[in-house]
Amino acid sequence: MKSLVYLGARQLAVEERDVPEPKPDEAILRVEAVGICGSELEGYLGHSSIRKPPLVMGHEFCGSIVRLGSDVHQFAIGSKVIANPLVSCGTCDRCRIGKGNICRNRQIVGIHRPGAFAEFVAVPAANLYSVPAAMDSSLASLAEPLAVCIHAVKLGLKPYENLMIYGAGPIGLLTLQAALTMGADRALVIDRQPDRLAFAKQLGAETATPEQAEKAREKLFGARGVDTIIDCVGVQSTREDAVRSINPGGTIVAVGLGQDQSLLSMNHVVRQEIAIVGSYTYSDEDFEQAVKLLSQGKVTGEGWSSTCGLEDAVGVFADLADGKAKFSKYIINLSEGAR
Repeated sequence: MKSLVYLGARQLAVEERDVPEPKPDEAILRVEAVGICGSELEGYLGHSSIRKPPLVMGHEFCGSIVRLGSDVHQFAIGSKVIANPLVSCGTCDRCRIGKGNICRNRQIVGIHRPGAFAEFVAVPAANLYSVPAAMDSSLASLAEPLAVCIHAVKLGLKPYENLMIYGAGPIGLLTLQAALTMGADRALVIDRQPDRLAFAKQLGAETATPEQAEKAREKLFGARGVDTIIDCVGVQSTREDAVRSINPGGTIVAVGLGQDQSLLSMNHVVRQEIAIVGSYTYSDEDFEQAVKLLSQGKVTGEGWSSTCGLEDAVGVFADLADGKAKFSKYIINLSEGAR
């Protein structure tokens, strides 16, 4: 089978690899669509400590089942499914309290296991969700990043609160859509790139650049201020501005991993009872909700995402890294090729 293999910093190549054999509890999927995640771009640049070459990345994907392990009886050959790439052990203390996303022994398809930047991939059957055969594969591949966003919204937002989001990249735009379906009253999205802000505005947000943010907050929220901030960027400037801008008693949800360390005014955090909450991946319930929202057509990638073929992805990674890509989200479509 053809596989896109990460060989080192800024090195990708399409190689022939053996089709995987299913373990008793696994299914083999023919990959139909797989998204390129920002974390994989960091891996491509050599900035990810957990992605070790040679590696087949790819963790945002859907496909159809072509083989089943001997213990798998809940699915049929040919079924279209979305895969949850997060494989938890089910037995550690975190798993036993329902926090499999921070399982002490967690593995992720595309990091610790061969991923879906390939024609076929092996996945535990317990991690699969059936979807209608007619569902658009590129849309279905957004389930994993959407689940990340749903988890972040649940950690911070109460119904009818005001919301501010830093970042109008894929995670920011999906967070916006999730929040608006989950009860956000009004949302303000902050980003430096005009084209990304245009997408956010089309999806129902008010928008501003960082320089315009303070006036935009005052105009949109007035005396009510901002109750919840979701930071999908994660750098010094966004974290610092979030602490400065949030209401007393408000919640800042940290999703973005742009910078490892930041200097913040912790005395201000203490005196204003500001909650800073880390948000990592999602629960099974979050993933199920993501699949449901996509199936119902309540979330879209239209306008801000595009597709490419497996061979074309080498160039797409380079363009994304160099800031030359037209879209912020690319989905490798193995059934249709480049468009």
